[in-house]
Amino acid sequence: MDAGASSEIVTLRRSAASVGQGFASVKIDDCKIIVTRDRDKNAPEKYIIKGVCYSNDANGLTFYENLDRDLELLKAIHANSIRTFRPFAAYKEGAETVELDYEKTKLMLDKLAGAGISVTVGFDSARDIIGGIRDDATGRVYREAFYMEYIKAFASHPAVLAWAFGNEYNYKYAEWFGGDKGRWLAILADAVKNAKAVSARPTAVVHGELPREAEMLEYRAIHGLDMVMLNIYRGPGFGTLYKDWKSLSRATPMPVVLSEFGRSSMDGRGNDTSALQAAWLEKMWAEIESNSTGSGAGGYVFSLKDEAWKGDFDSGPNIGLESHLGLFTADGQPKPAARVLMRLWKAAEHEKELRGKN
Repeated sequence: MDAGASSEIVTLRRSAASVGQGFASVKIDDCKIIVTRDRDKNAPEKYIIKGVCYSNDANGLTFYENLDRDLELLKAIHANSIRTFRPFAAYKEGAETVELDYEKTKLMLDKLAGAGISVTVGFDSARDIIGGIRDDATGRVYREAFYMEYIKAFASHPAVLAWAFGNEYNYKYAEWFGGDKGRWLAILADAVKNAKAVSARPTAVVHGELPREAEMLEYRAIHGLDMVMLNIYRGPGFGTLYKDWKSLSRATPMPVVLSEFGRSSMDGRGNDTSALQAAWLEKMWAEIESNSTGSGAGGYVFSLKDEAWKGDFDSGPNIGLESHLGLFTADGQPKPAARVLMRLWKAAEHEKELRGKN
């Protein structure tokens, strides 16, 4: 991070909260995420996610090396949660397989909890559940059922909000499962069952867009699946999403958690759209907040920082270049969107504090 960026982050952070607020328990109850804090186990409260998706590389192997710097960015915008696509973990050096470094991983989770930031820990089907494949970057092999090693180790850690399996696999059945959707549903059901056997934290699947009725029936058939999180990219608003979700989930009430939403700061022609990104995110968050009194439980902006490994892939007018979806540049320079969310999330924090005093 250059000196200019560092100085601007200090300015952004002047009023950032730093009170640790880890969880003693998390549960889904009547379309709400209900948490009790470690500091006051007898005061359950509704939890609204003010979160960002968080990656530092394509396969989630460098969280440990980057966390201290990135934690400053998270505090600056008053985020209270992150969502990862792979386990939020550190790994042992020199091992032939991808092996968990327990002490470093616990230190990372402790730092999150100490900053009042939770994590929805993501697991990839091929790498973390099935295993046996070789990582292109490191040459190491992913171990079978690594997800269970992780969940057993941190089943009730106060930083953990939920366990999330897959990421919009409904778009990839043909590519990743030979067109056999049932194969993924069986893997998911088994993973949820195993997670529930060792951890009381909620389980989730991440779905691209709003599921069809038939898809919701399939998810509802999975015993122990607590949430269907949604990746939504519809432009500056969400249309009838919340109304449609209420009807769709009536048989098994679940909160609406947006596992991804946002907009790039660059379009497919290379034009700077950072002002548009900021304006859209302001509208999106206003809509999320207005629905938080019902089944809305917040969501995760994609993403904390720009992700250069995405290349020049253009996802169309509702998204733009995927490599420039960050609230911050890759080196930590805040974009206008970061300042917008800092203002909005700081205001939400202040309002919550006022309610607590009355």
